[in-house]
Amino acid sequence: MQIILKEVLLVFLGGGLGSSFRWLINKIIPSDTFPYSTISVNLIGCLLIGILAGYLLSHSHFKSDMYYLLVIGFCGGLTTFSAFALDNYNLIKSNDFFNTILYITLSVTGCIIMVYAGFYIIQKILN
Repeated sequence: MQIILKEVLLVFLGGGLGSSFRWLINKIIPSDTFPYSTISVNLIGCLLIGILAGYLLSHSHFKSDMYYLLVIGFCGGLTTFSAFALDNYNLIKSNDFFNTILYITLSVTGCIIMVYAGFYIIQKILN
């Protein structure tokens, strides 16, 4: 139980820092006509998760604490798109192209549909 609590705290801390960084980017980069700040954090997050996961997983002295703090926590707080990209990287690396296409298709279309569903549900509740 103590190990799980430590992991939860590391993810919590990293997630808070990542979310704060995303908020800061949203304040710095204007997104009036196009979601520049969102695409910025998604691209930055994907680059960071590639660098961090690649580094941490390639070293024999792999630090799981750093993985929880930076990859799962910080990058997860910054953008869940980075986790999506890492999942796809792993599927492609495993030559699992069918599941790569399936995952991309279901994730993108499913998430857009769920946003519409959320708006529909809340409008029904409020009206």
